[in-house]
Amino acid sequence: MKKPKAMILRGTATNCDIETFNSFKYVGAAPELVHINQLLAGERRVLDYDIMAFPGGFSYGDDISAGKIYAVKMRALAADFEAFVRDKRPVIGICNGFQILVKTGLLPENKANAQVSTLYTNDCGHFLAKWVKVKINKKSPCIFTKGLPDEIDLPIAHGEGKFIVEDAKVMRSLIKRDLHAMTYSDNPNGSMLDIAGITNPAGTCFGLMPHPERNFFAWQNPDRPAAAREALAAGCQFFRNAVEYAV
Repeated sequence: MKKPKAMILRGTATNCDIETFNSFKYVGAAPELVHINQLLAGERRVLDYDIMAFPGGFSYGDDISAGKIYAVKMRALAADFEAFVRDKRPVIGICNGFQILVKTGLLPENKANAQVSTLYTNDCGHFLAKWVKVKINKKSPCIFTKGLPDEIDLPIAHGEGKFIVEDAKVMRSLIKRDLHAMTYSDNPNGSMLDIAGITNPAGTCFGLMPHPERNFFAWQNPDRPAAAREALAAGCQFFRNAVEYAV
């Protein structure tokens, strides 16, 4: 069986690319690290891949706002990114990757340069790094969360993770269509309606602030039962779902 090609996008100060690469490799994908500049130079083509991942990090130093400069650099290839999402190829944006997806407009409606939501500074006013519990919306069309239990543990590490929308109509539309794929059990950052992750209507483009690649194996969780050390954890399912969908 041919392995789906997963493009792990990088930029200046992306720092979770290796973990994301390894996660996709473990579940059967053929991942490749691709710098955004390689796409802009024509050395790689967006539509040559089956899966796309925007890892966490602090792209371009989070200057202006987290993910903004990366999103601006993507404008030159907006048509390709839109086509990728329109083709229902799996796309995941984790933490900084989620910030990039909303600031490009690819989430939630796949309208490049038409931003309707953002991730804003945490209510506490500072960076947060801790483990949280998140609830999975079983009604959501999101392919990445299929098969997960009702509530899972994942770590967060962000200073701008507060999901907000300016237009109440946008939020009503998200909720009506169950595009809020994941919510915090105990909201750490002030996100509207406790939202931790959203998907597009097709369920194939997904952004979340928590890090599934950091709870891929049971040993990564400090609260793991000792007997479960070598077991796979909930984070693995996100990547496995994408690969199985793309095959």
